[in-house]
Amino acid sequence: MASGKKKLVLCEEFERLLSEIDHRIAAFDEEAGRQAANLAAARRTKGRVVELRDTMIAGIVLAHHASLATRNLAHFSDISVAVVNPWAA
Repeated sequence: MASGKKKLVLCEEFERLLSEIDHRIAAFDEEAGRQAANLAAARRTKGRVVELRDTMIAGIVLAHHASLATRNLAHFSDISVAVVNPWAA
């Protein structure tokens, strides 16, 4: 993004968010990669193709034994962790 007011505002908001979550970010590390690869292979065997980014997110969640909050429940219906839609009533 080119330098400017919009970039500055977005960077400031991102820094604020990082502070709010105490800089806790789950990385796509080796274990997340293994989980994502296993999930992608299982999905391919079943003829179920999901976008790579969603499979990578699922790998991170599985590697960290975490829960996932998303509106996109369909792409995560086959993982063995809690998947919730925080926007649902």
